[in-house]
Amino acid sequence: MPKGFEARLREGYRAMSGRVQHALQNVEKGSLHTLEDALLQARDMAMTLGELTREEADFIAQALKRDVEDVSLSMMQAEAGLQHWAETDLTVAEQAFIQRVLGAADPTTLEWLHLREAWEERMVNGIHAGHEAGAGAYECIACGEIIHLDRAATVPPCPQCGGGRYRSIRSAVM
Repeated sequence: MPKGFEARLREGYRAMSGRVQHALQNVEKGSLHTLEDALLQARDMAMTLGELTREEADFIAQALKRDVEDVSLSMMQAEAGLQHWAETDLTVAEQAFIQRVLGAADPTTLEWLHLREAWEERMVNGIHAGHEAGAGAYECIACGEIIHLDRAATVPPCPQCGGGRYRSIRSAVM
């Protein structure tokens, strides 16, 4: 390859690259919509100005497309790695904070938090036959039958339908 030819291709690459960059930066202004459009416009301009032949312009357009795709892929991979690192770092910081707060809390507060979590779990999933429950009224989720426990005891299967899930209810008597 003659030395002038290589210089011509380098200069053509630089000129077309600048035109593609300019076109992509002006997308908001409605001038272009895709990388493909920007490459075609830069290729046509290089040929119109006599900077490159059609074959040279096509070759450089393909090289530019490959280079832009490579840079985009590298940036996406770097972004994904950074996001994973940030999420991991944030999770570790949150856990450390929770441990410090719990370590500073008094035992009564911790017990109250555990009881509250257990209560919320029962409200969502119900109370199951065979498990312990406190005194109170419980409604069978399957048939609506109400059973009363006058003290803490093991919850029996529903006497009406044999179901095994109840929800705690408040009665007017309690």
